[in-house]
Amino acid sequence: MIKKYVWLFVSLLVICGLASCEKSESEESGQTLSVQLSQNEVTAVDGIVSVEMTIGGFTQLDYLEIRKVGSAKSATEKCMKSSLSEKFVYQYTVKEDDDAQFTFEFVAVGNDNKSSEVVRLDVNRGIVKVSKALAFTNLKCVSRVTGAEVNGANGLPAVEFEVNNRTNEQYNVGGTDLGIVWELQPGRYGLFFGDTFGSDFYPNFINPGPNGGSWRSNVLLFSEDSDLSDGLVINGAAMDESGKNAREICYGGKDGSGNGDWTSIPTAAIRANGTDYVHYMNIRNWAGWVTNYSSLYKSIDNGANWVRCQDVKFGSMSNFGQVGYFKKDGYVYMVGTITGRDNKPYLARFHEEDIEKQSEYEFWNGSGWAKDNETAAVPLFDDIAGELSVAYHPKFNKWILLYFNGTRYEISFRAADHITGPWSEPAKLVDGWQYAQLYGSFIHPLSLEGDVLYFIMSMWLPYNSYLMSVELLSK
Repeated sequence: MIKKYVWLFVSLLVICGLASCEKSESEESGQTLSVQLSQNEVTAVDGIVSVEMTIGGFTQLDYLEIRKVGSAKSATEKCMKSSLSEKFVYQYTVKEDDDAQFTFEFVAVGNDNKSSEVVRLDVNRGIVKVSKALAFTNLKCVSRVTGAEVNGANGLPAVEFEVNNRTNEQYNVGGTDLGIVWELQPGRYGLFFGDTFGSDFYPNFINPGPNGGSWRSNVLLFSEDSDLSDGLVINGAAMDESGKNAREICYGGKDGSGNGDWTSIPTAAIRANGTDYVHYMNIRNWAGWVTNYSSLYKSIDNGANWVRCQDVKFGSMSNFGQVGYFKKDGYVYMVGTITGRDNKPYLARFHEEDIEKQSEYEFWNGSGWAKDNETAAVPLFDDIAGELSVAYHPKFNKWILLYFNGTRYEISFRAADHITGPWSEPAKLVDGWQYAQLYGSFIHPLSLEGDVLYFIMSMWLPYNSYLMSVELLSK
């Protein structure tokens, strides 16, 4: 009988304990949903309001409500959980009609429709600079960068340009494209090219593009030219053991079946934290521009040797299958698209030292940076972009973005005060009806020292790369 009462008592304790646990968990659940700001008052810097935010109880979050309170312009927006992370940076670009002081209110709303306490951020709009538009004039083709001189031959236009180099003779590079350029060391530049063919390459009017032997998926050439006004001089290459051929850096399988590893094409390069990196896309099938993945190679010896970065990999439909890089204020900014030429650009960033830590990448969601959540990224603007490059010009205090747009058949130019936008409307930098079958638009770092913007562009029929220039001016 005593045993029976003991068991009854123990059972009651267990039930009470479970009830207590459930209550405790419920209470805890309700208490942990919160919004914490790194500061409660902020002054805009160059027209940008920025505040670091932590959302407590993130697993319970449904959305974050952001209310902008001001007599001139009030607004409310919902940021769904999918576009956020537990810790992120909220940014806001000050508008001309914003009050001198206004307030943001942040409220986290849970799956059960319960809300956190309201957290307020008082904003002083500061001094908002009047931004001038960035324009350009006097487009020139300065020189052919790669290949042999073929003036007017085999159906080519008679308008050919001076050739600074004999890459066909020196590096067995007769036909190639792209020309992604970055600074490896002070005064020394690397240039990554795409599918490359040997000295037997010759432009074919009937079947333009890649022709010839000695196919390499990509090659790396070097330049120490500090004056681009008379063309870009190549003075070296990453060579094979024979010393006669620029070698392939990012391995491409040469499987032309359309179902395997066909080729590996560079899309961007950067020196980060003392190491050189190239972002590339591994192509499965050029029909539809289908990729297997995109990834990185790196060099720790100034471009002499390269190895694959196994921990960084973007899927075949990633918004960062093709990218452009630019380094500023300790961050590497990455503008990307799905591989091909029919997709909008997106934005991410990471600290230099975190380039091989994909989980540390932050993605721009339209109002802030969402860590380790690529799906949170929203388009920078409503336009399709092919091969692209991005840079910040300190003289004009502008971000510059160049990209191929097939719909308009042009290389397009956009500028912005902040990389997050707003971006200017596209301006026609190079007309495809003047430079037939153009693509690619890779800014040379020397462009950021003066008024002349130099970039490398490709044309399909001659299947080679050209140095182009325009003069920049404020309007």
